[in-house]
Amino acid sequence: MSTTVTIFKKRKVPYTVIGGPKVDRIRKSRAPLALLLLNRGSRFYRHEKLQELREAGIGEILCVEGPRISYDIEPLSREFPEIRFLLLQEEASPGEKINIGIEECRTRLTFVIWSDMDFPGPPEGEGGSASERWQLFLQEIEDKEILCTVPQLHSSAGQVVPSIQVPALIKGKLKVMPWKPVQEGMRSLFPFDYCGIYHRSRYLLSGGYDTWMDNPYWQKLDFGLRSFLWGEQILCRRDVVVRYSGETVSEDSSADISYKLFFLKNLAVHFNGEIGVLPPSKRFAYCLRSDSRWLDARNEFREVQTWVHQNRYRFKSDLQSLVNHWEIPE
Repeated sequence: MSTTVTIFKKRKVPYTVIGGPKVDRIRKSRAPLALLLLNRGSRFYRHEKLQELREAGIGEILCVEGPRISYDIEPLSREFPEIRFLLLQEEASPGEKINIGIEECRTRLTFVIWSDMDFPGPPEGEGGSASERWQLFLQEIEDKEILCTVPQLHSSAGQVVPSIQVPALIKGKLKVMPWKPVQEGMRSLFPFDYCGIYHRSRYLLSGGYDTWMDNPYWQKLDFGLRSFLWGEQILCRRDVVVRYSGETVSEDSSADISYKLFFLKNLAVHFNGEIGVLPPSKRFAYCLRSDSRWLDARNEFREVQTWVHQNRYRFKSDLQSLVNHWEIPE
């Protein structure tokens, strides 16, 4: 089976790169971790944040900007020559920014955080410097080949955010319940607010985030559910704590165009023990309820059916089986 992933309707926003050591564009960095910083809100004190990240001693730092480029990018790139700025030329969803950033990274692991989050200190451990504790922690999650390791999130007031996403089936419909990370290694259906340490090679094999989903909630749920259906893991580490400096995010989970795509790619797929299948029998119900014109709905169904068939051997379970085997701590 080919290891080349076909991700549904994949596209790529054009961008340019400024800054960063020239050697990083020629040779692969030996550092285990890159930090991918996504800009959000007006409280982003850019200079102070970049100074803080540089002092943390991270192997590689990338900032995603644009399409409205700030006037201070050029001066900042001179002051922080080790930081690369990815300047997007079009609007992009958070997932699309992460796809671009992880593809640009030269490291094996990528830590995605937002500008209104504080970079965490090293995980607790016995002895050793902060750098050594980071090295041991990163080596551990890399060796386990976990697709995404999510941190424990705290609000600006220090309260634990219920960032673990637990799936359930209620009257045959998927319900996602927020949970606090009460145990080490809890599974989460997707990374809350996209924040987490992504295993680069496994992320690229998973196809990443669907760039044609504009709604962040369904984009994350599509990535997470698809990853689990394909046999990957998203696990929480409570010894890595990320704190918001502002308000925690709220999202719109109402059904929209992104939901239709999510439904066909994940909820409608049946696993027969060997492959994933989007049964033709579901076409009529989809065309009837999709709110698209009949011909458009038929074409949408066929396109996703082709995608499922191309990736049929990647499926290891379906939604019913996944929920049945999902352990919820007391």
